[in-house]
Amino acid sequence: MSASAVILGIAAKIGAPFIKSIIEKKIGGVSGDLAGAVVDAVAERAGVAPDQLSAAPVSKIEEAVRQVEAQAPEMVALYEAGLKGQFELLQAELQEGFWQSAWRWGWMYLLAFLWVCAFLLFPVLKAFGIALDPIDSATLMTLTGWFISLYMGGHTVKEIGRQAVEAVKTWRGPHVQ
Repeated sequence: MSASAVILGIAAKIGAPFIKSIIEKKIGGVSGDLAGAVVDAVAERAGVAPDQLSAAPVSKIEEAVRQVEAQAPEMVALYEAGLKGQFELLQAELQEGFWQSAWRWGWMYLLAFLWVCAFLLFPVLKAFGIALDPIDSATLMTLTGWFISLYMGGHTVKEIGRQAVEAVKTWRGPHVQ
């Protein structure tokens, strides 16, 4: 059983309407981030990892849900403030005009073109006897990482790194730390 399902059941059982409504709306995006924050907070207060929440004693989870329920309005307000800031930034960029924000989509299309060249176009051309100098994958990855950091913020890079580490652990098996 997933951690969110465990928390949802206990929130409904003990009457924690904020927690219940946040977890019920776990569909990705901002609400998914908020639901993930709730799951992490409950797991932390229960003293277990989020993926081990279903194995924790029900009494511990109930107490953790009660504690997080008391903090839920502040968590929602924090996410709302973040969304408001993002919207204000978007509005400011729209008012600045075309050239002030053109670097973002320009870099996106440039990087997409370079990746397509590196892994599709150049190998196909090489198969037909047209040899072009390859693009160094490490350099291309570095440029992409810089763009992601600038455009989407450092948390995006941190999350990509966390997911990469988890993927490697999954490939290697459960015995690897």
